[in-house]
Amino acid sequence: MLGGIIVNSLNWRAIFSINIPICIVAIALAVWGIPADKLTEKKESLDVIGMLLLSPAFSLLIYGIAQVASHGGLNASAVYVPLIIGVVLMAAYVLYALNTKREPVLNVRLFKSVNFSASNILLILSGIVTNGAMLMLPLYYQEVRGASALYAGLWLLPQGVGMLLTRSWAAKAADRKGSRNIVLLSLAAIAIGTLPFAFVGTDTDYILLSVALLIRGAGLGGLLIAIMTSAYNGLQREQVPHASTATRIFQTIGGAFGSAILATVAQQQMAGHPDSDLHSISHAFGVSFWWVIGFTVAAVIPALFLTMRKKSGLETAPQGK
Repeated sequence: MLGGIIVNSLNWRAIFSINIPICIVAIALAVWGIPADKLTEKKESLDVIGMLLLSPAFSLLIYGIAQVASHGGLNASAVYVPLIIGVVLMAAYVLYALNTKREPVLNVRLFKSVNFSASNILLILSGIVTNGAMLMLPLYYQEVRGASALYAGLWLLPQGVGMLLTRSWAAKAADRKGSRNIVLLSLAAIAIGTLPFAFVGTDTDYILLSVALLIRGAGLGGLLIAIMTSAYNGLQREQVPHASTATRIFQTIGGAFGSAILATVAQQQMAGHPDSDLHSISHAFGVSFWWVIGFTVAAVIPALFLTMRKKSGLETAPQGK
């Protein structure tokens, strides 16, 4: 909603400019409220080689996927060349990380843990389900239903309400009983809440869509909290900072992949249809939401590998007197 107000009142560039004062305030609050880190004897230098391998690998993979729609498939050089280079760079990084003597930017040895691997796969899929759909939802209201940016944001409010309703409960339940059942329940809610959008048309009832968004939001509110809780289960204290880096990377990558994949799907469905053909456009959005449901169902598989409640290194480490 805030984004809609900014776009309507100013322009789309202000969406990015508004982050500047927010970051300044955040920095001031961090300096004031976050205690200084204790100095340790162990000093770790920045893994420049790892960053030079990993960053372009992810960027090229996302770029290759984004080019599928405009080039009509995977057989165009603009698609498969960046994809191949991205895969090669990714493989090179894995070999480098396994053999380097310095601490890599992403410690691949953490993935020996089935629970940690399953959690990060879920983070990628949840990024697709969350960020990818969040790209398509306001576009549906704007492109098909003719809503302004402000009203599109207002129609999405039920999803935010749903997230607020379950976030606190999910955190406590996951910490007490384990994340597996919370994740499965959240995925079910997301699938149910997304289903009406898979059948969406030019005159689909707004109340039905609002109820669906409320249910979908309730699922989203529980999903990420439960996954993040699970990711650190069973880890030792010294592994937690590296695990945190990995989870943030995969969460971000999932969101980027989701936006690229769903935008590509919708663009392919719209190809050859005039902009005035709202029925074809709504069908394209419906197909993209079927993909969201597909990724949601796929997330059930890694969710089954999540371990139940275990103490992490943060809890098992001896406490200082």
